[in-house]
Amino acid sequence: MRIAVDATAAAVQSAGVGRYTRELLRALLLLPDDDRYLLLSASSTAEAQQLLRSLPPGAWRELRRLPASERLMTALWQRLRIPLPVELVAGHFDVFHGPDFVVPPSRGPSVVTIHDLSYIVAPQYAEPSLVAYLRSAVPRSLKRASQIITVSASVAADLVEAYPFAEGRIRAIPNGVRPLIADRNRSAPNGPPSILIVGTIEPRKNLVTLLDAMQYVWHEIPDAQLVVAGRIGWRSEEILRKLREACLTSRVTFVESPPDTQLELLFEEASLFVYPSAHEGFGLPLLEAMSRDVPVIASDIPALRETADAAACFVNAFDSEALGNEIVRLLADPELCADLVQAGRQRVAKHSWAETARRTRNAYQAAANGKT
Repeated sequence: MRIAVDATAAAVQSAGVGRYTRELLRALLLLPDDDRYLLLSASSTAEAQQLLRSLPPGAWRELRRLPASERLMTALWQRLRIPLPVELVAGHFDVFHGPDFVVPPSRGPSVVTIHDLSYIVAPQYAEPSLVAYLRSAVPRSLKRASQIITVSASVAADLVEAYPFAEGRIRAIPNGVRPLIADRNRSAPNGPPSILIVGTIEPRKNLVTLLDAMQYVWHEIPDAQLVVAGRIGWRSEEILRKLREACLTSRVTFVESPPDTQLELLFEEASLFVYPSAHEGFGLPLLEAMSRDVPVIASDIPALRETADAAACFVNAFDSEALGNEIVRLLADPELCADLVQAGRQRVAKHSWAETARRTRNAYQAAANGKT
């Protein structure tokens, strides 16, 4: 098949949908199928070339830059609804994949990936302009798409409830994670206990609850350290103020937008990974922590339950005392942590990007064959 993919997010976003699209493309290009991939990107030349260099060598792929910026292409296709088919840029293809919530007008079949329904079920955690855009653009894309991919069964359920007409075309295909290092035997970190959280600094990630929870942790374990890693997102001013005040105590460290090499070191030094997010569609950071043998505490919400299953401890997302007590409990119980690490390894083994790619390619084939 000749498969066209909107690779804009892969070229311009470091995390979230960008990471999903890059990892998926790498895995798709390694499948044994004789497919040809046309990557379309509304990015700069440098970003496009960097994306190409990150993909497996030898695989058949071509990257074509769209004739305008991402903002303008979105305005033309999604906001102004100008019905210019994507084939005018891409030429012929058998199926088009939009991995970032939307697909453009097309003469051929398309596949769209929906990562979460936060703009409907938890709009308070999204930028109002983005909520308005997605509420308008996503339904049109769902009607265009022959196949709809969600990253979890939880998102699939939300999707059917919000858009009943989409039922029958939905495939829940979980994200993958980079494999564990063979025969890895991670030694316990030296020094004071280190609690790590990785995620964008924004209301949805619920960092303030974790900062409040640390007061309970420090009452029992005064030398415990909190490391916060992530880029600065929207509505972050008050969160950043509280975070920077906490950093003055020397027991809290903020690492802004760490590169992958630095992030790897942070995981290596972590005693616990804590993810108190208020809403998620999947929860890839949980698997990334598990893949590095770090015990996990997560908020008790459906998507994170689905992702981690029995390989994490769960607490109420907004109960800072319960979260603090759970952190203390795990830090004081090496056997429980060892059990979580073992369960995490088993959980990671069930989530590979190769399997995500295989099932996504099946969706492409079904769309190309006109199946639902």
